[in-house]
Amino acid sequence: MLKYLCVAAAALTLGACETTSSRPYAPSTANILAFQAALKETDSKVQVAPFSLASGVSEKLTCRALGALEVAPGKSAREFVESAMRDELFAAGVYDAAKGVAINGELTQLDFNSMGTGSWDISLKLSSTALPEGYEVGTHYTFKTSYSAIKACQNVIDAFTPAVQELIGKAVADPSFKKLAGSQ
Repeated sequence: MLKYLCVAAAALTLGACETTSSRPYAPSTANILAFQAALKETDSKVQVAPFSLASGVSEKLTCRALGALEVAPGKSAREFVESAMRDELFAAGVYDAAKGVAINGELTQLDFNSMGTGSWDISLKLSSTALPEGYEVGTHYTFKTSYSAIKACQNVIDAFTPAVQELIGKAVADPSFKKLAGSQ
């Protein structure tokens, strides 16, 4: 009997930590139009270099007592933001992997809050050979959370994509974007 109780206790302990997963990124129509508008006059093309993490920024995100958050299927948060930028540029028809100015990105902030009013705080520094000093954009994206840890942590994950869309929207809306892309 003790053997069965130990097995049951072990199963409950192992099952207590859950991984909450996100959905794949979907490009934003508003961002696509903004990229097209920013680069149409010069017919500039860009590419995306591998993004990096600033010192002190961690991608090992955990939510309440549930354990690890997987912000993107099979990708780190850094890879997700890099891929999202590439997807937006490709959908806008301004991405060219072979030529064009390479945009570098560095995640300088990656934090969330799952208590009270939920929020994502994400900041990104962008630079290129055309604008080596670059510029930084950030977003404070709020969303509803929940008392339940499972629901609250899923809300955190569900809010990641729109937070990244908003971040990319701010990047292209910045007056420095045209110079970053080599179109000024």
